[in-house]
Amino acid sequence: MNGESAVLLIAEDEPLASMALRAQAEALGHTVAAIARDGIEAAALVLCVPADLAIFDMKMPRLTGIEAAATTFPDALTPVLLLTGFGAADLPDPLPEPPVFALVTKPIGLQELYAGIERARARFRDWARDHDRLDDIRQVRDRQAEIARALDRLDRISGPAATRFLNRARDERLAPVELARRILHDVTRA
Repeated sequence: MNGESAVLLIAEDEPLASMALRAQAEALGHTVAAIARDGIEAAALVLCVPADLAIFDMKMPRLTGIEAAATTFPDALTPVLLLTGFGAADLPDPLPEPPVFALVTKPIGLQELYAGIERARARFRDWARDHDRLDDIRQVRDRQAEIARALDRLDRISGPAATRFLNRARDERLAPVELARRILHDVTRA
Protein backbone atom coordinates (compact mmCIF):
# COMPACT_ATOMS: atom_id res chain seq x y z
CA MET A 1 0.00 0.00 0.00
CA ASN A 2 1.70 3.13 -1.16
CA GLY A 3 -0.89 5.89 -1.36
CA GLU A 4 0.14 9.47 -0.88
CA SER A 5 0.32 10.44 2.80
CA ALA A 6 -2.41 12.69 4.13
CA VAL A 7 -3.28 14.79 7.16
CA LEU A 8 -6.39 13.29 8.76
CA LEU A 9 -8.96 14.29 11.35
CA ILE A 10 -10.73 11.46 13.16
CA ALA A 11 -14.09 11.60 14.91
CA GLU A 12 -14.91 8.46 16.86
CA ASP A 13 -16.67 8.40 20.23
CA GLU A 14 -15.38 4.97 21.30
CA PRO A 15 -11.87 5.47 22.79
CA LEU A 16 -10.55 2.02 21.81
CA ALA A 17 -11.89 2.35 18.27
CA SER A 18 -10.37 5.82 18.02
CA MET A 19 -6.95 4.55 19.17
CA ALA A 20 -7.12 1.64 16.73
CA LEU A 21 -8.11 3.92 13.86
CA ARG A 22 -5.25 6.31 14.66
CA ALA A 23 -2.77 3.41 14.75
CA GLN A 24 -4.05 2.07 11.43
CA ALA A 25 -3.90 5.50 9.78
CA GLU A 26 -0.36 6.05 11.02
CA ALA A 27 0.65 2.55 9.89
CA LEU A 28 -0.52 3.59 6.41
CA GLY A 29 1.80 6.62 6.57
CA HIS A 30 -0.79 9.28 7.38
CA THR A 31 -0.64 11.96 10.07
CA VAL A 32 -3.56 12.31 12.47
CA ALA A 33 -3.85 16.01 13.33
CA ALA A 34 -6.57 15.62 15.95
CA ILE A 35 -9.32 13.36 17.25
CA ALA A 36 -12.86 14.38 18.19
CA ARG A 37 -15.07 12.49 20.64
CA ASP A 38 -18.45 13.61 19.29
CA GLY A 39 -20.11 15.28 16.32
CA ILE A 40 -19.87 18.84 17.67
CA GLU A 41 -16.12 18.49 18.26
CA ALA A 42 -15.78 16.89 14.82
CA ALA A 43 -17.49 19.85 13.16
CA ALA A 44 -15.31 22.31 15.09
CA LEU A 45 -12.09 20.52 14.14
CA VAL A 46 -13.01 20.45 10.47
CA LEU A 47 -13.57 24.20 10.55
CA CYS A 48 -10.33 24.91 12.42
CA VAL A 49 -7.66 22.47 11.20
CA PRO A 50 -6.43 22.03 7.62
CA ALA A 51 -6.78 18.39 6.71
CA ASP A 52 -6.82 16.34 3.55
CA LEU A 53 -9.60 14.11 4.86
CA ALA A 54 -11.89 13.73 7.86
CA ILE A 55 -12.84 10.25 9.01
CA PHE A 56 -16.17 10.39 10.86
CA ASP A 57 -18.02 7.64 12.64
CA MET A 58 -21.65 7.63 11.55
CA LYS A 59 -23.14 7.27 15.03
CA MET A 60 -21.71 9.81 17.47
CA PRO A 61 -23.23 11.81 20.33
CA ARG A 62 -24.58 15.32 19.67
CA LEU A 63 -24.32 15.13 15.85
CA THR A 64 -24.05 12.13 13.55
CA GLY A 65 -21.10 11.91 11.20
CA ILE A 66 -23.33 12.92 8.28
CA GLU A 67 -24.74 15.91 10.21
CA ALA A 68 -21.27 17.10 11.25
CA ALA A 69 -20.00 16.77 7.70
CA ALA A 70 -23.00 18.49 6.12
CA THR A 71 -22.87 21.49 8.48
CA THR A 72 -19.18 22.14 7.84
CA PHE A 73 -18.60 21.26 4.20
CA PRO A 74 -19.65 24.52 2.61
CA ASP A 75 -17.14 26.39 4.80
CA ALA A 76 -14.39 23.84 5.32
CA LEU A 77 -14.35 21.97 1.99
CA THR A 78 -12.90 18.92 3.74
CA PRO A 79 -13.94 15.57 2.29
CA VAL A 80 -15.33 12.94 4.66
CA LEU A 81 -14.86 9.19 4.82
CA LEU A 82 -17.83 7.86 6.77
CA LEU A 83 -17.48 4.80 9.01
CA THR A 84 -20.56 2.82 9.84
CA GLY A 85 -21.61 -0.29 11.66
CA PHE A 86 -25.04 -0.01 10.03
CA GLY A 87 -26.19 -2.07 7.11
CA ALA A 88 -26.70 -0.33 3.77
CA ALA A 89 -30.49 -0.33 4.28
CA ASP A 90 -30.09 1.84 7.42
CA LEU A 91 -28.17 4.62 5.64
CA PRO A 92 -29.62 7.60 3.79
CA ASP A 93 -29.92 7.06 0.08
CA PRO A 94 -28.11 8.63 -1.57
CA LEU A 95 -25.27 9.59 0.77
CA PRO A 96 -24.68 13.34 0.66
CA GLU A 97 -21.82 13.86 -1.79
CA PRO A 98 -20.34 16.25 -1.04
CA PRO A 99 -19.28 16.00 1.79
CA VAL A 100 -19.29 12.18 2.11
CA PHE A 101 -16.98 10.86 -0.58
CA ALA A 102 -16.61 7.26 0.63
CA LEU A 103 -18.11 4.82 3.10
CA VAL A 104 -16.44 1.95 4.99
CA THR A 105 -18.38 -0.60 7.03
CA LYS A 106 -17.05 -1.66 10.43
CA PRO A 107 -15.11 -3.63 11.49
CA ILE A 108 -12.31 -1.92 9.58
CA GLY A 109 -9.09 -3.64 8.65
CA LEU A 110 -6.00 -1.96 7.25
CA GLN A 111 -6.94 -2.84 3.65
CA GLU A 112 -10.47 -1.43 4.04
CA LEU A 113 -9.18 1.78 5.60
CA TYR A 114 -6.57 2.20 2.89
CA ALA A 115 -9.14 1.65 0.13
CA GLY A 116 -11.65 4.02 1.78
CA ILE A 117 -9.09 6.81 2.18
CA GLU A 118 -7.89 6.45 -1.41
CA ARG A 119 -11.46 6.35 -2.77
CA ALA A 120 -12.56 9.41 -0.79
CA ARG A 121 -9.52 11.45 -1.78
CA ALA A 122 -9.82 10.53 -5.47
CA ARG A 123 -13.54 11.32 -5.58
CA PHE A 124 -12.93 14.64 -3.79
CA ARG A 125 -10.17 15.61 -6.25
CA ASP A 126 -12.53 14.84 -9.14
CA TRP A 127 -15.34 16.83 -7.50
CA ALA A 128 -13.06 19.84 -6.83
CA ARG A 129 -11.79 19.83 -10.40
CA ASP A 130 -15.25 19.36 -11.93
CA HIS A 131 -16.72 22.18 -9.81
CA ASP A 132 -13.72 24.51 -10.27
CA ARG A 133 -13.10 24.70 -6.50
CA LEU A 134 -9.31 24.24 -6.33
CA ASP A 135 -8.61 27.93 -5.57
CA ASP A 136 -11.39 27.96 -2.95
CA ILE A 137 -9.84 24.92 -1.28
CA ARG A 138 -6.41 26.60 -1.11
CA GLN A 139 -7.93 29.73 0.46
CA VAL A 140 -9.89 27.70 3.01
CA ARG A 141 -6.75 25.70 3.94
CA ASP A 142 -4.79 28.94 4.44
CA ARG A 143 -7.47 30.26 6.84
CA GLN A 144 -7.59 26.92 8.65
CA ALA A 145 -3.79 26.98 9.03
CA GLU A 146 -3.97 30.40 10.73
CA ILE A 147 -6.68 29.15 13.07
CA ALA A 148 -4.71 25.96 13.83
CA ARG A 149 -1.62 28.05 14.71
CA ALA A 150 -3.71 30.18 17.07
CA LEU A 151 -5.26 27.07 18.65
CA ASP A 152 -1.81 25.61 19.12
CA ARG A 153 -0.77 28.81 20.96
CA LEU A 154 -3.86 28.66 23.18
CA ASP A 155 -4.09 24.95 23.75
CA ARG A 156 -3.19 21.70 22.14
CA ILE A 157 -5.29 21.26 19.04
CA SER A 158 -8.25 19.09 20.05
CA GLY A 159 -11.97 18.88 19.50
CA PRO A 160 -12.77 20.65 22.80
CA ALA A 161 -10.19 23.38 22.09
CA ALA A 162 -11.62 23.97 18.61
CA THR A 163 -15.15 24.13 20.04
CA ARG A 164 -14.06 26.67 22.70
CA PHE A 165 -12.28 28.72 20.02
CA LEU A 166 -15.34 28.84 17.76
CA ASN A 167 -17.59 29.75 20.71
CA ARG A 168 -15.21 32.57 21.65
CA ALA A 169 -15.20 33.86 18.05
CA ARG A 170 -19.01 33.81 18.07
CA ASP A 171 -19.20 35.54 21.46
CA GLU A 172 -16.77 38.25 20.35
CA ARG A 173 -18.60 38.56 17.01
CA LEU A 174 -15.47 37.84 15.02
CA ALA A 175 -14.85 35.55 12.09
CA PRO A 176 -12.71 32.66 13.35
CA VAL A 177 -9.77 33.72 11.18
CA GLU A 178 -9.99 37.28 12.62
CA LEU A 179 -9.81 35.90 16.17
CA ALA A 180 -6.88 33.71 15.15
CA ARG A 181 -5.01 36.69 13.72
CA ARG A 182 -5.65 38.69 16.89
CA ILE A 183 -4.39 35.84 19.08
CA LEU A 184 -1.28 35.36 16.96
CA HIS A 185 -0.61 39.11 16.97
CA ASP A 186 -1.02 39.33 20.76
CA VAL A 187 1.28 36.34 21.30
CA THR A 188 4.04 37.75 19.10
CA ARG A 189 3.85 41.10 20.93
CA ALA A 190 4.13 39.51 24.37
